Amino acid sequence: GKVGAPYYYQWGGTGPYGFDCSGLVQTAFAAAGKYLPRTAAQQYAAAPVHVPISQARRGDLLVWGSPSNFYHVAIYLGNGQVVQALNPQEGIGVTQLSAMAGMQLYPYAARY
Repeated sequence: GKVGAPYYYQWGGTGPYGFDCSGLVQTAFAAAGKYLPRTAAQQYAAAPVHVPISQARRGDLLVWGSPSNFYHVAIYLGNGQVVQALNPQEGIGVTQLSAMAGMQLYPYAARY
């Protein structure tokens, strides 16, 4: 429901007018009644289950970077797509994972 909303990092990115990546994830899960921590690293670490990307399901969290420095998080939609707040130019949108080939996708997804 937030596709098309602007990306805001500099103001905290937790909505309701705009989101950064982890703010979008936090807000989406809160709407479903599930509290998640604020940052990508905290969201990944708090997940009760971690699965290989090959086993990712709709609603799992994908992260970019390394466990000591996850710098991006998105919600997996299935079919190689995520919904995310990537940058100010794109705002919130649905993106093919193949279009993010230059980023460092971590090989495990987080499942709540």
